[in-house]
Amino acid sequence: MLCQNIDYFKARPLDIAKLTILVDHGYHPDSITQALQEIYLEIMTKVQFEQSAQPSKAEKEAQGKYPRGGRRPLFCFLVSSL
Repeated sequence: MLCQNIDYFKARPLDIAKLTILVDHGYHPDSITQALQEIYLEIMTKVQFEQSAQPSKAEKEAQGKYPRGGRRPLFCFLVSSL
């Protein structure tokens, strides 16, 4: 996506704050940086990457997200079918 919109980053002035892009834990900011610098060398003067915080198991359950392979309690199915 960044490569498709590289013209936006080339035109972005240096006097405004860097654009911060949050990446998941599956992505490594160093490898993304190297790939983007091959396309546009000065991209890191305009963009910075940060890894997003990984939610704990309790936070995931509070949001209604369950771990892979995890089963929802029967109560959830009964309530949602009402």
